[in-house]
Amino acid sequence: MQKRKMSNWLYPLALASLVLLSACGGGAKPAADAGAGQNVGAGQSAPAAEASKDPIKVGAIFSLTGPNSPLGVPEKQAVEMLVKEVNAAGGVDGRPLEVIFEDDKSDNTEAVKAIKKLVSKEKVVAVLGSSGSGPSLGMAEFAQAEKLPMISMAAADQITNPVRPGIFKTPHTDVHGTKRVFKYLKEKGITKIATLNDSNPYGSGWTAQIQKYAPEYGITIVAEEKYGTKDPSMSSQLTKIKGTDAQALIIAGTNPGPATIVKEAKQLNLNIPIISSHGSANSKFLELAGDSANGVLMVAGKLLVPDQVDPNDPQAAIIKKFVDGYKAAYNTEPDGFAGYGYDGLNLLVEGLKQAGGDASKLGEVLEKVKYVGVTGEFAFSAEDHNGLTEDSMIMVEVKDGKFQIIK
Repeated sequence: MQKRKMSNWLYPLALASLVLLSACGGGAKPAADAGAGQNVGAGQSAPAAEASKDPIKVGAIFSLTGPNSPLGVPEKQAVEMLVKEVNAAGGVDGRPLEVIFEDDKSDNTEAVKAIKKLVSKEKVVAVLGSSGSGPSLGMAEFAQAEKLPMISMAAADQITNPVRPGIFKTPHTDVHGTKRVFKYLKEKGITKIATLNDSNPYGSGWTAQIQKYAPEYGITIVAEEKYGTKDPSMSSQLTKIKGTDAQALIIAGTNPGPATIVKEAKQLNLNIPIISSHGSANSKFLELAGDSANGVLMVAGKLLVPDQVDPNDPQAAIIKKFVDGYKAAYNTEPDGFAGYGYDGLNLLVEGLKQAGGDASKLGEVLEKVKYVGVTGEFAFSAEDHNGLTEDSMIMVEVKDGKFQIIK
């Protein structure tokens, strides 16, 4: 009798255990190539993977409010557009792709809170973001500890240098930007410069690279000035720079700072070339700076001037595809920041495909990804988690309120 009772009790327990094990089986599936809009071919999915149609959850932390919102809003829009494209083409190997957005409010602490929430509550397999270098650095520390793959949309070189497992980024770094600007200055015979950079991690990163590479290009820094991200005026720093023998001024920051600088420089009759970093390479700079923007030089990615890209350029086709899609969706031209988000999700989807359905291998697989994006030609490796070079950057000048490529 006792043996019969135990049998009646153990049978449903064993059955429940089998159901539970079956539900936990699955995992991430191979991804469709979002850049080409194609699905993974038939027969590539494991039988266990076919049984699951649950969404693949990815987190995206962007600066949707605060000073970095001109970066974060277009990044979010580009990602939303691409998610629709991927899912319309059948998703990621038959599974829908779900991106869960969080706003870090342009704040480092909020960014870390957001990534913790995405991991603990949403169980995301990877995360995109953030828009700014400071928030991204905080997120990267947490993501590395959690072994969570992360692709940042921020520019600071220290996000991926030194290399950390699973941490990648899409924008050109301050190293790339610095070298491209110095190449231009050398061509023009300019040897003495002044710098005026934001004191945040992005601006400080530029300062460090300018100091590091100036001797290599025969350039002397005659003045170094900083400003706070929320400072309403930089006229005192500009007045000091005007009193030097600087032949050019390099500014590094994100809007509105650079726009304020060029307006005040014009008021002070600072008649030397002003070169801005790619942190302000967008239409917002033109809007904020107004007529004062004319004559300003800038280092940027090719996406800033899509109609001026050589048709034979390897990036030309994907830039056209992205620009056409973005304009149709939002009735406006995309900027480089939108491109960072678009490339980030495309790289992640390609990584999911190459990981063969195993999300735990995503970080390792991304190191081998080769991808032609709107920002540049990415070639990740174990030694390089940015995968770009300064050669994919261009110099532009603002003429009549528009960016014009300098040949």
